[in-house]
Amino acid sequence: MKLREFMAGLARKAGRHLNTQPLGMRNREPLVSFTFDDIADSAARHGAAILDAHGIKGTFYVAAGLLGTRDEFWNLATADDIRRLNAAGHEIGCHTHDHRKVDELSAAELAAQCDANHAALTAICGPIDLPNFAYPFGRQSLPRKRDLQRRFTSCRSVYEGLNAGRIDRAMLRVTELYDRTLTADKLARTLDAAAAQNGWVIFYTHDVADNPSWIGASPRLMTEVIEAVEARGFPCVTVREALARIGLPEA
Repeated sequence: MKLREFMAGLARKAGRHLNTQPLGMRNREPLVSFTFDDIADSAARHGAAILDAHGIKGTFYVAAGLLGTRDEFWNLATADDIRRLNAAGHEIGCHTHDHRKVDELSAAELAAQCDANHAALTAICGPIDLPNFAYPFGRQSLPRKRDLQRRFTSCRSVYEGLNAGRIDRAMLRVTELYDRTLTADKLARTLDAAAAQNGWVIFYTHDVADNPSWIGASPRLMTEVIEAVEARGFPCVTVREALARIGLPEA
């Protein structure tokens, strides 16, 4: 058992640190994306409304098997919520069907999860392309990461960092859009770094509520972040559009 646990930990570490899908960024200006995981009904409604008010489209990584259920911290979005998001031009991404930890799945199980999620979202939205993936719980392993990068244009992690220079499309870095971690100073430093390195900032969060969970954002914080980004003149785009701008043909 100890050997198995050691090997699993090694596979996760290798997946995190080995650049298995390198891409040299060729964007002409810094970019910002707002992304949401799972997703909570408050993200689908309040979060999307805030983005819409600013003319911004976000990327919502959906595990369709969770829709309409209750999480420990929030209610999950409904099928109608997802249908409205897609119709409004927001990007829908894949988050497996049942929010499964990728590193605990076989290649066949992972493929089945992604197939089931695509089928469920097609039933909700009609024909839909899901080129981008986010790791549930941020969990991955090198073998499963390689499986996913053969299927998806990108895979987004939960590891903090700026995407700049030569990035790993299968391990995109993020900045937490959490009330408990994103201070004004951290936001300024993040945007300064993006300006200096022509980088891509991917904000990510879960719920959007006045009293958010420990991994959520308040409407106040979200609005302040958007206003700070707009003051810099950085374009706010979906993950799909950002990838097109940094050097990939749009999927």
